[in-house]
Amino acid sequence: MRSNSASTLVSLVLLALGALGVAWLRAPLAARFHSVKARIDVYTLSSPEQTVALSLGYRSALADLIYAHVLVSYGLHFQEKRRFEYVGNYLDTVNALDPRFETPYRFADTLITLQPKPPRYRDYKKARRILERGMKELPYDAELWTSAGQFLAYLAPPHLPRGVRAAWRRAGARRLAHACELVGKNENLPYHCITAAALLSRQGARQATIEFLERVLAVADDEQIRKLALGYLKRAIGEQVQSRAEERLQRFHKAWHADLGFVQKDMLLVLGPRSNAASCAGIVGAEKKGCATTWRDWAAASDSRN
Repeated sequence: MRSNSASTLVSLVLLALGALGVAWLRAPLAARFHSVKARIDVYTLSSPEQTVALSLGYRSALADLIYAHVLVSYGLHFQEKRRFEYVGNYLDTVNALDPRFETPYRFADTLITLQPKPPRYRDYKKARRILERGMKELPYDAELWTSAGQFLAYLAPPHLPRGVRAAWRRAGARRLAHACELVGKNENLPYHCITAAALLSRQGARQATIEFLERVLAVADDEQIRKLALGYLKRAIGEQVQSRAEERLQRFHKAWHADLGFVQKDMLLVLGPRSNAASCAGIVGAEKKGCATTWRDWAAASDSRN
């Protein structure tokens, strides 16, 4: 019994001494810890190609892990008010591991250029390279193309050398134009289309503006969007071009409702215009009036007759 009491007493004394030691050493150690600040980043990964090999087939899982590390490190760098120097390298590795992982592409411009320290020209170029890779990997992602177009056309140019601003804006307008031709859930996308047309027009791309706005008129179902597109054609290009586009749109709707008025526009664009298969057969028949097999050929033939 006495032995057990002695052991308990010794244990309590040791716990008390340990608590006193922690309380005595904690304050100076904490002050020392907070006084030490990281000055530079160290990139701990190998090249993207080597990292892909080292993933042992778990590429998507490793991409998720590295991207999560990027997000946490981005927040810590903001807290410490220092630049996240190698964020672009980490994103390159994530893209190599999982090229169709959409989220890193969508946030690349933010992670690279929106930092506690002012971004450099090479940071904007790095963000653009990653966005362009994303658009190549995901050619039908309307949200990604819209985000990339806005970055190239609006966000980046004010911070770039004057000599390259016009080229970046033109590239952004073309990305926005492509986004307008895709099916997306963004309700504001049609309005970005009109803005893209304005950018193309200011850059002197008159024919590209005409063709783009005509494509918007062909696919837009919203009456307000069509009015905006027609109005911009009239103001920026000319009343004659606007009238021609409006007439073509009316002819298209007339042909649509005369043939397959019960189908949706998307289905009609896939099916093509109505034609007589017997009379349009062969090389000679294909050149006859009313034998166009695509809406583009139909529009060209329709314009040539008016």
